[in-house]
Order: sequence, then C-alpha cells, then structure tokens
Amino acid sequence: MPNQQKKVIVLSVASIIIEPKDIQFYVPVSTEAFFQSCWVPAIKELNLQLISLFNPGLDLTKKDLSHLIEELEILKKWAETNLDKDEYNYMKRRIDFLIVKLIEVFTNDEVVVFIG
Repeated sequence: MPNQQKKVIVLSVASIIIEPKDIQFYVPVSTEAFFQSCWVPAIKELNLQLISLFNPGLDLTKKDLSHLIEELEILKKWAETNLDKDEYNYMKRRIDFLIVKLIEVFTNDEVVVFIG
C-alpha cells in the first residue's frame, strides 16, 4: 500500500465586513480547535449570547458593539482563571485586537461585520 498523506484542515473563526466598499477588514479570532476547546466551555458556562453565535456565525452592526465588548471582557476574565497562561495570553491578544479593530470599523454606521 503506498504511503498516503493525511490532509489536515484547520478552520478558523474570523471577522470580515459584509459588502466591503473601500474598507479592507479581516480579523482572525481563533482557530476552530482553540475555539472549541477554550471558547465554547466559557460561552456555555457564562451564557454569552452574542459570542455563542460566532459558530455558526453572525452579522454585527454598530448597535451590537457595546454588548459584544461586554461579553468579550467577561470571557477574558473567565479565561484568566480557567485557562493556562499560554492559552489565556493567546485568547487575550486575539480579543483585544478584535475589539480595537471593531471600534475602528464601526466609525462607519453602515458597516455590517460578519464573525464566524
């Protein structure tokens, strides 16, 4: 039997603008494996409504931003005490970057961001 190569598929959760009109926006949030092992337990334990929709995905507008930021901050606090140091630091960096980029992009009221 010939040596067969295994295909590895790494999916990810990312943030993009729906119908971008002169705005470049792509923010990686998490690999699928990390999302399932580290985000999902927190989402379930904390009952995070918006973040629970990251998988399969959701559309966000500027009016959703403050609620999403609140949930992301709650998630970071949970991660600080429930994840190991490397996992926490990875998650914190991704969340902080996502928040900064969402604040920047939502200066435009017409933007719709998909996260999923």
